Amino acid sequence: MQQTAARRGRPRPAETIERDETIHQLLAAGFCSRGQLAQETGLTTDLVALALGRLRRAGRIRQCLQDGVIVWSVVDGTPCP
Repeated sequence: MQQTAARRGRPRPAETIERDETIHQLLAAGFCSRGQLAQETGLTTDLVALALGRLRRAGRIRQCLQDGVIVWSVVDGTPCP
């Protein structure tokens, strides 16, 4: 029988999970900066930053530098711009 470690804290609300998925889908369509994601979703840049952090820790996205601006991309094996 396989045991899993207990997770810290409470489960994430469905709203947070949906927000993270929306941001991931936008990034799958192309590179975006935090400000662009905020503008596209109508969220604050702080909420976008939290979602980006969760997605990055999960290994689903990465940071790239494009013309001196930090942009985000999905981890799909393609090089940064």
